[in-house]
Order: sequence, then structure tokens, then C-alpha cells
Amino acid sequence: MYVDIGTDFLIKNSDIVGIFDLDNTTTTTGHTNNFLKEKQNQGKVIYLVKDLPKSFVLTKDGTVYVVELSSQIIRRRLE
Repeated sequence: MYVDIGTDFLIKNSDIVGIFDLDNTTTTTGHTNNFLKEKQNQGKVIYLVKDLPKSFVLTKDGTVYVVELSSQIIRRRLE
């Protein structure tokens, strides 16, 4: 199955490693910020946003999709 993570972009459910809320993960420690910077430097970050990003999806191949949808909405779409 596939899940729409926003802007009509589909990802295979089995390829998703994690769905993370940007507000909670980027403010508590620098680890997430460092991880995202490293992925950006590798060219592995894809922005699917027109407004403020709310979460990001990490896939098995190491790609990070930054999206406008909340992590809760994406999780519900997986059910």
C-alpha cells in the first residue's frame, strides 16, 4: 500500500522508517538538527511544502521528506 504524505506525493508504506514531528524533535536536542543538516548536505532532503513544515518522513533509503501535514495525520493515513 501507499500513503499520501501531502501535495499528492505517495510513498510505499513498507519504505517508511519513521514519521517525526518537527516542533518536538528539533527543539529538544541538537541531534535532529545535525541529522537533518547531514541529510541536506547529502542531497537527501525533499521539501513537499508550500507553507510551514510540520513533520518529516524518513524512508529506508535515507531520504527525508519534509511535509506540511502533522505526524498524527500521516499516521492515521497509514491505518
